[in-house]
Amino acid sequence: MNESHFINQTTCTKCELCIIVCPAMIPEKTTDHKIAFRKDRTSICIRCGHCMAMCESKSIAIEGISYETNFRELPAASVDHQHLMDFLMTRRSVRIFQNKPVSRELVDRILDIISTAPFGVSPDNIEITVITNKSLIEQAVPEMSKMYMQLGKVIKTPVLGWFIRRSMSKETTNTLMNFIVPHIEHGHYTNAGGVDDIARNAPALFLFHAPKEAEEHTVDAHICLTYALMAAHSLGLGATAIGLIGPAINQSKPLRAMFQIPAGNEVVESMILGYPKLKFKHAIIRPRKKVSYLS
Repeated sequence: MNESHFINQTTCTKCELCIIVCPAMIPEKTTDHKIAFRKDRTSICIRCGHCMAMCESKSIAIEGISYETNFRELPAASVDHQHLMDFLMTRRSVRIFQNKPVSRELVDRILDIISTAPFGVSPDNIEITVITNKSLIEQAVPEMSKMYMQLGKVIKTPVLGWFIRRSMSKETTNTLMNFIVPHIEHGHYTNAGGVDDIARNAPALFLFHAPKEAEEHTVDAHICLTYALMAAHSLGLGATAIGLIGPAINQSKPLRAMFQIPAGNEVVESMILGYPKLKFKHAIIRPRKKVSYLS
């Protein structure tokens, strides 16, 4: 079999569910009543696996994915709404950690959860760098601090600051001016006295990165991060997304080398991870400020 997309006609039951489920409308019913892939459409297949997941007889083969490697039998039960709500209410962003390492076993279990996350466009371009060496994180923080201290000085200068702000998106500029700069002005991110208010003395760090030009990689990184946050909580770990780390790595050659970020890749998201030192007493509910119903 040399085809990239193939249906075993001997085992195919002709249920036509693969035709119904395919978002790109690639499978079709032929004039001789067989189910086959349209050769003129296989190039736009994103390898989402929907057709293979729908096929009870496992008659479909697609290059790059297989039933043995990429699929599992569906569990008998799933989480209902109330149990999911209860789980999410117990999760908080954790920034204070015990001085206790995170094992490779737990990291691998988080990666197992991330492997179930959807992606926008094939291939999945997200790369993940996991740092469980706390001393390496501690070595990186002063470099990050230096970058933000320099940024805090130049961003308000009349000419250079104007050019820097102009080179950024409006969202990034507002985040910088309304959040990061005020924190710098109040003494944050200085690393003075060894106080780490960037990586928060976390024993582990996840970096989600991808080639800068890769399709949908920004959204995909956000999705992977969300799955990782939920996975960490399910394992009794605490985690939070840190928006300061990615930009610092992207702009610093020493940091890129330190974390072995491939040339051409950008860090989109980062997550600090460890065992929580404190236990919250109350859940916080945040109703969305603006919800519109169009019926």
